[in-house]
Amino acid sequence: MTVIRKVKDAHPNMKPTTTSAQIEEAAAAWFAKREGGDWQSADQARLDAWLEAATAHRVAFIRILTAWERAGRLSALGAGIAPGTLPPRDSWHFAPVSVGAVSVTESSDRHAHFRWRLSRGLRVIAALWVIATVAGTVWYLSIDRGRAYRTAIGAVSTVPLSDGSSVTLNTDTQVHVELAPHERRVNLDRGEAFFDVAHDPSRPFIVAVDDKRIIAIGTQFLVRRQNEDIRVLVTQGRVQIERVGRSPSAAPTSLDAGFEARTTQSALLIDQPAPTQIEQLMSWRTGHLLFRDTTLADAVAEFNRYSARRMVIADPAIAGIRIGGSFHSDDIESFLWLLQSGFPIKVEQRSDRIILTRR
Repeated sequence: MTVIRKVKDAHPNMKPTTTSAQIEEAAAAWFAKREGGDWQSADQARLDAWLEAATAHRVAFIRILTAWERAGRLSALGAGIAPGTLPPRDSWHFAPVSVGAVSVTESSDRHAHFRWRLSRGLRVIAALWVIATVAGTVWYLSIDRGRAYRTAIGAVSTVPLSDGSSVTLNTDTQVHVELAPHERRVNLDRGEAFFDVAHDPSRPFIVAVDDKRIIAIGTQFLVRRQNEDIRVLVTQGRVQIERVGRSPSAAPTSLDAGFEARTTQSALLIDQPAPTQIEQLMSWRTGHLLFRDTTLADAVAEFNRYSARRMVIADPAIAGIRIGGSFHSDDIESFLWLLQSGFPIKVEQRSDRIILTRR
């Protein structure tokens, strides 16, 4: 693909926990270490610091405690208690964990260990069961399989994804989303979408259009599909653009914030649009169409994306007239009024289309 540039430590709390899955995994790791039988005061201090670092940490840890409580059947079997019943509550010992104003505590000793009165072996088995349950839940919630989202002509909609990202779909747009444990993938079947991607280095975010892929980790960018080609504008961070099936030696092309790329059959054109151009490209997100020194042909083509009743330029002589202004995407009447009052253009409205000719 030819590129053309036109420029202007091992403790759980020591690992970064930025995504919900990472936080759940860290909470489970803390729990397993605590119930493993080799718990020191220094470990408790580190756990306390991790819990105080973020409300999400405390919520995740309490979720582990709740899962443990529901695993009472394991305790019952180990203590000779009939299955389906729990040991006497006065035999439980909890270490205090606070979530804002919520406190989970059954002991006056701040550093009392949370444990059932079981053998060390059964405690470890139960801890592993809890970890497996939490990991399975996180995995299940992290997957969106083949979900399709679409907008009607003239509609704009924002879709929140389960990984914390969001996709804003422009008019007449359709995407298929699949969020898997190791990859987040969106197929842009048609139209235009703005992607606000949650940062997750372990799961790249891929937007696929035909044989082209836009790859991000955590960033914001716009992708517009034009038949089999694409137009990409990066507003924050950086993305990589590659073509599948091309020469293995062809490295992906990086695109930084403030740059846009357009593909053709054999080339990738990179440009740095002016701030006013970026504003124009992004204006649809607020329900507006912004034109600055735009040809009538381009303005009509843009308006036609938002209406089933299309405008037709019947006289090629007026196609190059340049216009400007900001219009609501569903307010075609104001646009037609501008054409008739400010330019030598005749507007003929029919039931199925609008004809534009020279006056």
